[in-house]
Amino acid sequence: MKAIFNSRIIDTSKPLILTSNRAFCYGDGLFETIVTGPDRIDLIDWHLERLLRASAVYGMKAPEVLTPNYVRDSIEQLCKENAVKGTTRTKLIVWRNEGGLYAPEQNSCSFLLECKPSHKPFFEGLGTIGLSQTITTRHTLYSFAKRTNAIDYVLAGKERAENEWDEIVLLSTEGHLAEASMANLFWVTNGELFTPSLDTGCIEGIMRRAVLEKAEKADMVVNEVKANPEVLPTAQCIFTTNASGIRYYSHFMNSTQRKENPLAFLKPILTQLLRP
Repeated sequence: MKAIFNSRIIDTSKPLILTSNRAFCYGDGLFETIVTGPDRIDLIDWHLERLLRASAVYGMKAPEVLTPNYVRDSIEQLCKENAVKGTTRTKLIVWRNEGGLYAPEQNSCSFLLECKPSHKPFFEGLGTIGLSQTITTRHTLYSFAKRTNAIDYVLAGKERAENEWDEIVLLSTEGHLAEASMANLFWVTNGELFTPSLDTGCIEGIMRRAVLEKAEKADMVVNEVKANPEVLPTAQCIFTTNASGIRYYSHFMNSTQRKENPLAFLKPILTQLLRP
């Protein structure tokens, strides 16, 4: 497979980084997962906006070449190089260049952009979503961003797999619903849409932002809240969002009560997120 490293085409089968790489040594980097395709609206501008905002918080000087148009052209180029068609999953990683220990010696960055085909449907129903007993989130200056240090999500994913759940919900250190291990969390109660506040330390997901914006345009009641997990068993439906799309769940924990399919509720949003 071909990828783009610092604006040049490389072969991913060959070694790329040194052992002194700061993303490898310290998690000193950021990334964006961008899903594009003929049936989806283009959210690349929002992805780059979040990446640049996070780079400023990290004190990193993001490569100036990383503009929305450059990323679009690069995705098109890599899709041709790798014969990728249809929906494409792009990973854009930015990390601070080598030098220093915890205190970096420079703030310039390198980047890697790679594309792979994505076969996940935009809207999909799954089984059980559980509740983590071990991992929590906390609000920081950078909690809105996607960081290369993702050990909390790795451990949450391990807990999810051990319980044979399809997804797992994380609470904040204050005990409020925050997010899922791979996505942002939403639920519907009494015909109103709810999602955790960014103050819980959840990632400021791009699809989360899109869903909230499209819901408000559709005159839906939207609530960004600090809520206790007790609201989920009585919710009409529970779903999560990430770059791939929307996943809804039939059960919460071990409850036998089946949740609703949110398709009818989300239809005004889906018509805005998917190209006709």
